[in-house]
Amino acid sequence: MDQGPAIIRELVIPLEKYPHIKETATLDEAIISCKELLPDGSEQVRQKVLLVVNDADQLVGKISIMDIMKGLAPHLLSETKVKQFDGKTADFTDLAFLLEESTFSECGKNRNRTVESLVHPIDVVLTPDTPVLKALVLLSAHKETIIPVKENGVILGVLRLEEIFLAMCNTYCTLPGAE
Repeated sequence: MDQGPAIIRELVIPLEKYPHIKETATLDEAIISCKELLPDGSEQVRQKVLLVVNDADQLVGKISIMDIMKGLAPHLLSETKVKQFDGKTADFTDLAFLLEESTFSECGKNRNRTVESLVHPIDVVLTPDTPVLKALVLLSAHKETIIPVKENGVILGVLRLEEIFLAMCNTYCTLPGAE
């Protein structure tokens, strides 16, 4: 019996299990939300993209670890108005090391800055009944690795590319003879 196309409902990570922050959160709070402590005491990045919600827990956008880094060191990572000058040989000049001390000093001072101005709008939102392949095509078309999932105007959570990858590799695209 044909069950129709596979849908994303079972692949969605509930919002309470996915790192998200308020739009009034500081860069320091965003950093903490991105990191996770490993059993050996080392750290790793848990999520590269955080969802951002308002005080009513309504989705307002997203922020990436690159956005956080730009917030920490805006002068170093902002686009320059000068496109070409004598001696420029690459997109990133060899003179960046001259800014090291001031950049790292600036980082510490900016940790209390709120994330509001760094938040990007969400371009696409899915429903839990979206077919898996449609979700994959939308992720690819929008060059995203996560897409929020809403039902009846309420955010349920997110669909990550990782869940689609695992579902395809382990369920839909299994090798012949694999058990």
